Amino acid sequence: MSSYLGYAKTCPLCAVKLTNSKQLVCNQCYQTLPWNTPLGQAAATPLFSAFIYASPIKQLILQGKSSRSLDKLQLLAELLAQQFPKLVTELPEAILPVPLHPKRLRQRGFNQSVELVRPLAKQLQLPLLLRQVIRQRPTDEQKKLAAAERQHNLEQAFQLVQPLPYKHIAIFDDVVTTGATCAELEALLSNHGVEKIQIWCCAQTKMT
Repeated sequence: MSSYLGYAKTCPLCAVKLTNSKQLVCNQCYQTLPWNTPLGQAAATPLFSAFIYASPIKQLILQGKSSRSLDKLQLLAELLAQQFPKLVTELPEAILPVPLHPKRLRQRGFNQSVELVRPLAKQLQLPLLLRQVIRQRPTDEQKKLAAAERQHNLEQAFQLVQPLPYKHIAIFDDVVTTGATCAELEALLSNHGVEKIQIWCCAQTKMT
């Protein structure tokens, strides 16, 4: 993924003129982004999230997933690459973006998790695991299901198809809500010899 539009001359969130070629958004918008306070690192599986799933990040993610244009995801990806190194205290050996089922991948044209994490992986010099794990059956969209239905929806959804030569892997998802998707992948990785797992995401729903 190339740099976001090369150099955007106006803020993509409010259209104010940008004066610095390194700016992704204007100073005011940058300060009002719903940055996440690092929490959960003491849990059995550390969770690192750049943002709270709130405006305008929520809108950028939804627009990025529903559009054939990658502009919104490119902006998010570069914001993510700026913020994430400040959050993670121990780097994994590789990153596993949550796989899409081939049917949904054809419909959308891209995997949003891959596009979001690619610049960060390049910056951290970490390999992306794009072929080792597949989504072997189509599943209903998690956002349409109640919390109790989400885990059942994902049972046996993923399959390991290539050996994993790593013992420490970060699973990357665009949004973490209940964590059911990442939990299913975590169980799969653990059953195949991965000893340490982190959960990384662009945005996390606010816990109440």
